[in-house]
Amino acid sequence: MLGIAPHIVDIAIAILLFFIISCISKGRLKLIQKLYVASSVFLLIWMTAILGILCIPDSRKNLLMLMDAITCSACALMVVTTLLISITFVKQFTHLPKAYYLLYLLPVMTSLIVFTNPYHHLFYRNFSIYASEVEFGPLFILSGTQYYVYCIASIIISLRYGYKCRNRGILWQASLFAAGLGIPVLVNLVATLKILPLPITATPLAFLVTIAFHGIAIYYLNFLQIKPTAQENILNNISDCYAVISSDGFILNTNQAFEETFGESYGMKVDTYLQNAVDALEDRKKDVIYNLLNFFDICKQSISVISYEQAVLREDGKFYYSVEVSPIFQKNNMVGVVALLKDVTELKENMKREQLNLSRTMERERLASLGQMMGGISHNLKTPIMSISGNVESLGNLVTEYQLSIDDPAVTLEDHQEIAQEMREWLAKIRGCCSYMSDIITTVKGLATNMNTSDIVEFSMDEVVKKVQLLMNHSLTKNKCQLTIINKVPPELLLSGDVNNLVQVLNNLIDNAVYSMKETGGEIILNPYLEDEFIIIKVADHGPGISPEVKKKLFHSMITTKGANGTGLGLYSSEGLIRGKFGGSMWVEDNPAGGAVFYVKIPVSAE
Repeated sequence: MLGIAPHIVDIAIAILLFFIISCISKGRLKLIQKLYVASSVFLLIWMTAILGILCIPDSRKNLLMLMDAITCSACALMVVTTLLISITFVKQFTHLPKAYYLLYLLPVMTSLIVFTNPYHHLFYRNFSIYASEVEFGPLFILSGTQYYVYCIASIIISLRYGYKCRNRGILWQASLFAAGLGIPVLVNLVATLKILPLPITATPLAFLVTIAFHGIAIYYLNFLQIKPTAQENILNNISDCYAVISSDGFILNTNQAFEETFGESYGMKVDTYLQNAVDALEDRKKDVIYNLLNFFDICKQSISVISYEQAVLREDGKFYYSVEVSPIFQKNNMVGVVALLKDVTELKENMKREQLNLSRTMERERLASLGQMMGGISHNLKTPIMSISGNVESLGNLVTEYQLSIDDPAVTLEDHQEIAQEMREWLAKIRGCCSYMSDIITTVKGLATNMNTSDIVEFSMDEVVKKVQLLMNHSLTKNKCQLTIINKVPPELLLSGDVNNLVQVLNNLIDNAVYSMKETGGEIILNPYLEDEFIIIKVADHGPGISPEVKKKLFHSMITTKGANGTGLGLYSSEGLIRGKFGGSMWVEDNPAGGAVFYVKIPVSAE
């Protein structure tokens, strides 16, 4: 027995020991690396015991039985650990769940049985290192069965995962892992069936091939590295479509979503040029690849991320994708792009519905506000109507007086002229009242139009202030508030836009100020002024102010300063009008004298 075999085993042990030490010296190991080192340690123990069997004299049967028990135990523990490597790789474990440690139960039982064999002879009826003399017990099959079951399970798990990933790199790595396990399984099968007269060193030496193959997979192909595998797994499971394209338009890699959406129907498969795919495509679908090629070229020229939206025809309808083309760099050279396509069809539909609902809600809010304002407007109209009624009655009295004086010789020419002058005065008062009512009606008519329509005209701040005064007069008087106007904008400076939108915003700000001061009344300041190329409109009140929490959310969400009496749409829609229709902005600050100050900032050139 002391031929060349012990020397081969010596060399194998030395190589294996060096490999284990080099793995451990790399620092902190991940779970899968720990399992790999553990399987190598079990193989080292197995081969050391084999070396003992080769070197121990035949006469020392008890020691040989101990060495054989060690080989059986190490083999059983090794194949279970190899199975756990496969499971950890597929399931992406970073910590092994406790339930999986139960897989070691059968190898531990096997070890106990083989170490206590002299007392029950269930593993060996007659132990011998010579195959012709050994007699196996009824439980020996337990050891052989678990060896094949665990090894074959590891092979199946690895190959199945490699095929499922649909990635040539991972499939190659999984195949290498499976081949590394297949060789010792085949060798052990040949030895068990006695097809060839193999020595007892054959199977453990075959496992050296396993260690070598797995080592290549780990250190040269990055197999068993959790991070890249997890990334590949994530890319295949995300709903977004993903493709890596080389600088010459060659599709290098895609995920499952891209393959399902664009693979068959658009011909964009791995190992295909985009130009070749578009040539074979029907005309109504070609714009998808044409646009991708165009923006691909723009990305290469600008060396920046390019985004665009693309309509895609699928069997189940028309869908919209947000496409982002990002450059890939290698050693400061652009070598390709990553194209990420996100299905935004549902998002677009939801946004459209939300915009429609918001528009309807804002319109209802506007009409409700206008309805509340009508009470004040009717009061504003009542005064001039009553005045006109009185003026008409006085004018009628003068007409009667004039008619009676026609044949009266006592009435002189001067008296007739005096009556005519009084008539002119009453007519002037009626004209003034009519003009006042006309202004009110014109203002209300402008606000009554739908907020989604715009009448772009040039207007001055004087016009805006006048309309605001007319509309807010009753509300101010009713709540004992005074509106102080400090208009420092030159009257010749004109703004361009829809004057009614700006009036609506200022009405909302003043209405909020009135509400905040409804208990005490007081002064509200409306102060438009010119600052650089902007008109700033300041609305200041002396109410309780606004809390920091509410202030952070104003203009960004529908939050109200009126508690249960508000909807939160006023300021939200006001900010949208100023930003969308005037290119301006709004913000709020604390009033040093108490209360809040709202600011509206509009560029002079706003259109």
